Amino acid sequence: MEHKPKLAVSACLLGEKVRYNGEASEFRALTQKWNGHFEMMGVCPEVGIGMATPRPTIRLVNNGKSIRLVNPKNGDDLTSPMLEYAQLQADVLVESGICGFVFKKDSASCGLERVKVYREGHTHATHDGMGMFAKIFTTLYPHIPVIEEDQLTDARQAEHYLARVHFFSLWYQEGLNGWTPKAIMEFHNVNKLFLLSRSANAKRRLERLIAQGFDNDDRPETVALAYMTEAQQSLKVLTKSGPIAHAMERVLGKLSSNLSKNERQEVLDTINDFRQGLLPRSAPLTLLQHHLRRCHIDTPIHQRFLSPIPQSLGLMARV
Repeated sequence: MEHKPKLAVSACLLGEKVRYNGEASEFRALTQKWNGHFEMMGVCPEVGIGMATPRPTIRLVNNGKSIRLVNPKNGDDLTSPMLEYAQLQADVLVESGICGFVFKKDSASCGLERVKVYREGHTHATHDGMGMFAKIFTTLYPHIPVIEEDQLTDARQAEHYLARVHFFSLWYQEGLNGWTPKAIMEFHNVNKLFLLSRSANAKRRLERLIAQGFDNDDRPETVALAYMTEAQQSLKVLTKSGPIAHAMERVLGKLSSNLSKNERQEVLDTINDFRQGLLPRSAPLTLLQHHLRRCHIDTPIHQRFLSPIPQSLGLMARV
């Protein structure tokens, strides 16, 4: 049975009526399109600290010394209970095996960026804050990929994020068997073309990180965690067509001796059309997949690059 990566999701995005107004904010791509591929866990930090539904809208307030989480209706400071809840709940989620987190945009508890921050005694806000729960989670567990739901409405953003989640899921599953130096190197080798296609310098940096960890006699679990943390930081930036096309050409190089001149030119032309935005990524990938299988030289390295997410998610033809 195929393993389903586990995603933590702000509960309102899963259709739970836990927002301040007693309503949900269902994100249907998660609940209706992708739900068969992921096991999803809803989390509402505000309900988690005992707030009712409906409830007043809470806000981040800068008092000149620190950022506090405040109920503006009665002045209650919710910072301490939220910090305590965030640390405990983050640990529970990670121990349960989550491979990513989808957060609610603009939320004082869950927003990842550009959340409103009010100055104490002022009615106007700046848009430079981060939800308090999200900040604690990402600080404690920087190796777990996170995103806000509005970014997932863009096919390229969604594909890239879900590729990061599946990459993490493979790492997590491998770690259940116990990390060894050999296992770390094998994991990296299988994923090196995938990494090269997403972040030009990631492969080289990760190889140095592994070598330094072994030279320092670090425990394999420590090296593996450092590896995934660095990898996910490298993968934060949305990939462009150029590096992906370059990785395609590397695959074609492995195939060239098995192709006729016309077959090779056909693949090159398709890659170039993708690079220029004339064709979706699936066109050259499908062609490469066909030739790899026909020539019996398909490898796990190629598969990780060619199939970073399941085709049935419906994203590859749109990127």
